Amino acid sequence: MKQSGKGSKPARGRRHTKCVIVDGYNILARLAAKSLADIDNLETARHELIEQLVEYQAYFGEQVVVVFDAQHTSSPLVESVWRGIQVTYTAPHETADQRIERLVYEYRLVYHSITVASSDIAEQQVAFGGGALRISAEEMIRRMILAGQQIQETVSKQNEADKKPRLSDVIGEDIAKTLEKWRRE
Repeated sequence: MKQSGKGSKPARGRRHTKCVIVDGYNILARLAAKSLADIDNLETARHELIEQLVEYQAYFGEQVVVVFDAQHTSSPLVESVWRGIQVTYTAPHETADQRIERLVYEYRLVYHSITVASSDIAEQQVAFGGGALRISAEEMIRRMILAGQQIQETVSKQNEADKKPRLSDVIGEDIAKTLEKWRRE
């Protein structure tokens, strides 16, 4: 896990022209339809969100950065990459909004398009002021659901294609041997 007190860099790997920066706890609260304090296992909820964002990134081809507010902890800024998703926990006394604002300004020259996913009105205004597009938590959730459904549909179609009988399953062994003999001649 990479720890850094200085700015962040995009996750290594495939180049993306678009980036979506996700206000992690804002999206989690909307997904759960309750406050963060009422979520039973926040660690599990964070992990599930990140897994959904992995699918989102795979489907839409956008680099995803998720920022979790850790301002009330004594832990230093933590940045890591999980399956291509950049995961950031803010530094002490730094809000997710402040980190997202900084990322928008840092990434303007790196990505063709930056979108901030949050229903926090102040965050949306700051993102827009920095040149980023903005979408609500609800819209981000809709996109994540769409990505998951499309991936599931593709996998189901592939599984169906794999179930189709092969020629060797349909013809008898003696015919298969004859065809193989002809192929080798």
